Amino acid sequence: MTPRTGAAERRRTLRFSLLFSLGVLLALYLAGGWRPYVNAPAGFHYGINSPLDALTLLLPPGWRVLTQQGLLILRATAAGGVMCWYLMRHYGCVSRLFAPMCAGYAAAVYTGCIINLVWVDAATLLPLMLDAADVVLNTGRLRRLFVLTFVCVAVNCYTAWPLCLYCLFYIIWQFLRRPGRMDWLGFAKAVWNGVKAMLPGLLAAFLLLSPVIWAQYQSDAFHLAASGEEFGFAPMELIYCLFFGRYSSACAAAGMPYLYIGSIVLMLALLYFMGNDSTRAKFAGAFLLAGVGASYLVNLPGLTWQNGDDLAVFPFRYGFLLSAMLLILAADTVIHDPPPISSLAAAMFVLAIYLLGYHGTVGAAARTWRLAIGGGLYLACCPLLRMRAQPSQRRAAGILLAVLMLADAVVSSCITLYGVFLWI
Repeated sequence: MTPRTGAAERRRTLRFSLLFSLGVLLALYLAGGWRPYVNAPAGFHYGINSPLDALTLLLPPGWRVLTQQGLLILRATAAGGVMCWYLMRHYGCVSRLFAPMCAGYAAAVYTGCIINLVWVDAATLLPLMLDAADVVLNTGRLRRLFVLTFVCVAVNCYTAWPLCLYCLFYIIWQFLRRPGRMDWLGFAKAVWNGVKAMLPGLLAAFLLLSPVIWAQYQSDAFHLAASGEEFGFAPMELIYCLFFGRYSSACAAAGMPYLYIGSIVLMLALLYFMGNDSTRAKFAGAFLLAGVGASYLVNLPGLTWQNGDDLAVFPFRYGFLLSAMLLILAADTVIHDPPPISSLAAAMFVLAIYLLGYHGTVGAAARTWRLAIGGGLYLACCPLLRMRAQPSQRRAAGILLAVLMLADAVVSSCITLYGVFLWI
């Protein structure tokens, strides 16, 4: 679909994004039998829960989990809408495909945070912080990033540090993507502006909240706990999570991040590296992707939370950062001309490697029908992307691609949550 820039089209796309996101999440909830499926400690301790979760303590015990489920659906819906808003501002244009793409982000947030609820606010704040980082890069104004950093730490200090670090690397990535000769003085200034914007907000929030955090720590309610010497997953399994989002509470305890953005969005992100952007921009994107992916293999300590009989261990894992980056690359692909046939052929080579290695890597969890679903969605993109090059077929191709994206989000997330695709 041709990118549009009008204010009315922006509002319409944002409404569709919220509608698609909510529809996908309600479909997943319906597939589970309309039963709350929130895996979170029953109590509240600052640094782990969101302040929104603290509101549930005012309710009768029987309503708390149900309310948490509702808040999760609403916040994941908001995450999809905010991501769509960010993409429109970041690229300065609108594609109707942004709405179904961002519904996939909402599904990723919902599916991951249903197992590890503590990340939902961070996943929602991320697009706002990335937009603020764009403001720092484009105008030099620091106030918005300062305020959002303060809010991020104040809302949930446990999840703040990866967002702040990612925003700094995001500034580096976006500066390196700029065409023309490299301006090293401007590069140093941009990085320094990012530090100046975030560091005061981080310190102010930490100083404000440090007495509360220290009191909680001294009470032995929660404490840092060294993670195991070995991960409970193979590094190659991370790649297959990008296709299927294969995840469970056991995976979380083993330190495995939740990684899923959908087979179609993954393919569109791969096509970015075969498009017409500069080689420097592609190398910068590949470097950050590799860095974020490698960070999931670092054995970081987790946080053990003891609340009476309630014991939970939350390792430091933040898979939605990689999902968001893949979404940004995929959006770059859809706002430009459809990729040439040679690029699609190269994407098929990647798919071939994936198909050949699936059973050997996933092992006992491999299912032929899952492989067929992922490969089928991946393959279906190719003719639709080429059809978008024809003005007479652009609208129909865009609608079909949007439908496939939404189906991709529902089917793969349903497989992740319930082990099978439940017809709903």
